[in-house]
Amino acid sequence: MTPLVILGAGSMAVEVLDIAETSGQFEVLGFVVNRPGAPAELEGRPVYRLADLPPGVACVAGIVSNQRRAFIEEVAALGHPFVSVIHPSAQISRRATIFPGCVIHPGVIVASNSTIGAHCLLNRGALIGHDNRLEPFTTVGPGANLAGALTVGPGAYLGVGCVIRDHLIIGAGAVVAAGAVVVKSVEANSLVGGVPAQVLKMGVDGL
Repeated sequence: MTPLVILGAGSMAVEVLDIAETSGQFEVLGFVVNRPGAPAELEGRPVYRLADLPPGVACVAGIVSNQRRAFIEEVAALGHPFVSVIHPSAQISRRATIFPGCVIHPGVIVASNSTIGAHCLLNRGALIGHDNRLEPFTTVGPGANLAGALTVGPGAYLGVGCVIRDHLIIGAGAVVAAGAVVVKSVEANSLVGGVPAQVLKMGVDGL
């Protein structure tokens, strides 16, 4: 089994622990944080400070917020490799491409010829149709349904249960609100919501 450390020490980090244990592919050594005030241990495993992280150990992020990118880049700069953690109930097409650092939760489906960029998070039951391209650091909420041939820019956040029509572009850092039905492309750094989705705010940067 691959020794693994999970970035973060919150509830998502515990979910990633569950997935890693269920996969049977990883020995989770503990968690790592880059901020003061974290507990000394979580789920019976140590919580390391970044300076104490075992050298060369594989990592994955258990963080939902847009703080994920900065922490990952900090850890990567120290030379740590990243691996993807995939629940065995997820259905990944053999023609799909999953880059390192992803977390794929139970019940996710990734269809043929889709590409999931590095450090994406696909939450429970998310449906990723054929020929989609999710750029790095995308977060897809539980039950989101992405039709085919979409391009989702880096750092976008697609909320719980949203539905996105095929052949659209979701811009970098955009946020699609929970339950939104998206029928036209979404500008970068915009928040959209409703049925059909409309722009609610500009100047956001993921979640």
